[in-house]
Amino acid sequence: MNATGRATRERLIVAVVVAVTAIAALLVATRVRLNPDVVALLPSRGDAALLARYLRGFGGGGVSVVLIQGPDAAENEAAAVATADALRGLPSVSFARARLDAGGSPDPLLLWRIADAPARKRLAEALTPEGMRERLAGTRQLLLAPGSGGATERLAKDPLRLAELVMGGERAVSSGVSTRGDGYFATDDGSSHLVVVKPKGQALRGAEAAAFTADVESVLDRTRAAHPSVTLGITGPHVVAAQMESLLRADLTRSGVLSSVLASIAFALVFRRVRALFAILPPLALGTLWTAALAAFWPGGISAIAVAFTSVVVGVGFDTGVHVYAALLDARRRGLSPVDAAHAARAHTVRPVLVAATIAAVAFGSLALSSVDALAQLGLLCAAGELLTALAIVAVTPAIGSLLERGDPPPPHGAGVFRSLARLTGTRSRAAVAALVAVVLGGSVLLTGVHVSDSLVAVRPSKLAALDVEREIFRVFGGRPQPFIVLVADPSRDEAMQRADLLAEGLATSPIVDRVDALVSVIPSVATQKARLAERDALDLPSRAADLERALQDKGFAVGRFGEPLEAMRSPPQEVLTPDEALSGDAGVLGARYLAEDAGEHLAALHVHLKGGAQARDLSEAVAAIDKRAGVTGYAKLEVDLRAALAGDMPRIALVASALVVLLLAASLRRAREVTIAMGVLVVGVAVLLALASLLGLPLHIYSALVIPVLLGISVDEAMFLLHQARDADADGPDPIEQALVVEGRPVVTTALTTSAGFVALALSGYEGLRHLGIVGALGNAVTLVVALFLVPAGLRLLRR
Repeated sequence: MNATGRATRERLIVAVVVAVTAIAALLVATRVRLNPDVVALLPSRGDAALLARYLRGFGGGGVSVVLIQGPDAAENEAAAVATADALRGLPSVSFARARLDAGGSPDPLLLWRIADAPARKRLAEALTPEGMRERLAGTRQLLLAPGSGGATERLAKDPLRLAELVMGGERAVSSGVSTRGDGYFATDDGSSHLVVVKPKGQALRGAEAAAFTADVESVLDRTRAAHPSVTLGITGPHVVAAQMESLLRADLTRSGVLSSVLASIAFALVFRRVRALFAILPPLALGTLWTAALAAFWPGGISAIAVAFTSVVVGVGFDTGVHVYAALLDARRRGLSPVDAAHAARAHTVRPVLVAATIAAVAFGSLALSSVDALAQLGLLCAAGELLTALAIVAVTPAIGSLLERGDPPPPHGAGVFRSLARLTGTRSRAAVAALVAVVLGGSVLLTGVHVSDSLVAVRPSKLAALDVEREIFRVFGGRPQPFIVLVADPSRDEAMQRADLLAEGLATSPIVDRVDALVSVIPSVATQKARLAERDALDLPSRAADLERALQDKGFAVGRFGEPLEAMRSPPQEVLTPDEALSGDAGVLGARYLAEDAGEHLAALHVHLKGGAQARDLSEAVAAIDKRAGVTGYAKLEVDLRAALAGDMPRIALVASALVVLLLAASLRRAREVTIAMGVLVVGVAVLLALASLLGLPLHIYSALVIPVLLGISVDEAMFLLHQARDADADGPDPIEQALVVEGRPVVTTALTTSAGFVALALSGYEGLRHLGIVGALGNAVTLVVALFLVPAGLRLLRR
């Protein structure tokens, strides 16, 4: 191509780059958003998908709780009341209470509606002639006790104290929400108070969650100022979502900057040509910007794990720049002019670097097979980023480099270290020893095993203040933070509630269940209420009114004072409370805890606590025996589900990634022995990584372990470029294998370190999921580099003709 044609092509490249960059910048500025939704971190297939549905339904509009603590009980109560009053005036709040108004006591004979099975048995026994006399004897003692005047009116309406049989003591099925005797959500000593808040809007919509959190924090700041001895904190789905988004935004910014800085430092220390950064960083930034623009089209925004794409793209993308600039310097040393050297560098490297980028891209793309949407998103964004940064660097770096390298080219760097490495495998016997050592190190994984760690830290980050508040609430008020969730879904809300009622009753009698919290204890379905009233009516209460009258006379009561309960027995009340009526009052807070909607269906949830030794499998069997359509989920079961998802995803993704990498290596190298050596490097490197993970206790779980198949694509560069260089080395030279290490060793080490720098930046993240991914990626890349520097020359020495 003549000079005019080259100039025209250069101008066309510049025009395309400018146009694409302008569009990308507009998309990033206006459409890219972060997605703090935990649902994206959960498998979309298998049992864990049920938890995703529960979180969508209940996490989207759940209840938030303000915790108020201090040394003065009176001030704590005043702060709670003031906070609740202020919150009720906020546009983002639909409900806020420091205490519940129980309202008037219902007719004692209507208590059957909310009585669980043991309570209904106690009620039936109390209505026998013997039971009536026994209960009335206790009532008489209460009325004769000093200070009993306040109970006279209540006992006149309920002489048998039926309410105590339902509401008092331990209930087989409870509501999970308890108040002090005066209605406050508080400890008995008043040292801790709660304010229950129902936000408007959806927690899964970032703007609404942020608005609610900001409104509440402004109220809490005023409360802190008015009550300086009181400490306040808030938790709940909206607050967790807002804090999660802030954490992700900070990690995205920090990791993106750190990856560029660390990769630049690694490049400068090893490559020793600082000016080259001015040729590599601009197109690298362009490729990253283009990739971020693609994220603008992802429904829901960038998820927690996918935030890692910037660091990974920067770290891995540096590889292309290193090889292109090294080729430019080599061309200048051969005497070519800066412009000709730029063209020569592009022509010489375009095929191998684009092949390497494609191999890395398909390895990243294999994550699209993951059942976790966040990992699939990460894989696709990194795949696109790898290709886009490679194209940008091939297009731009040679042109900038030709301007930077107009002077005399630098002399070749010293290669003493790489000559020493070559001597370690300089003979076939030494090469055999090096290969044997590598195989033994890789085989050590058979002794250490594979250590799979806890995944929940990635789903529920430990550094969120809202989760600290949640843990403190459970510590102070009791209970367990991670019950099992039994979830019922039905097109009809009444049917969903009735099925949940039957499950609550059945599970409450199971020998594996310690406690069941369900809406049926306060607001049963209409069908359940009717069934329980029918059970009551089967006792033939009108015929027992005379028994009650005789028992009152026998115990010395004035029968005339008890006309109301006697009339109720002669004509038992049949009122049924509809859910809409019940949920319109203070009990609406319970509706948000146990009722929700998702995908056009009504959801009803039960919170189940198991006895010691009982497993999730036992609960699933108990649930299936009552309702085969119901499912068991919850954070208590999530760890099991995530391990199952990892066991399903890892083989599938590893197989696809391996097959694609082998095919692309075969297409690039075209020699079976070289493909064998490259794949040997990857297999040994991964095996050593797994062994080190077990020995060092590294966090290996579904969010970090699935980076291992990706290492097949991003770590193969070192082996592939060494193999290419060995093939191109002067066959008449003293040792082509040593020559390959001398020429390509420094660029290979540089690319490996810059890639690791991107993962190291993630290892410094505040979010555990990103941090663990970064640790595994950085260590895996470093291990594979060391294996390549020994195993490639050893393999070439052993397999050469």
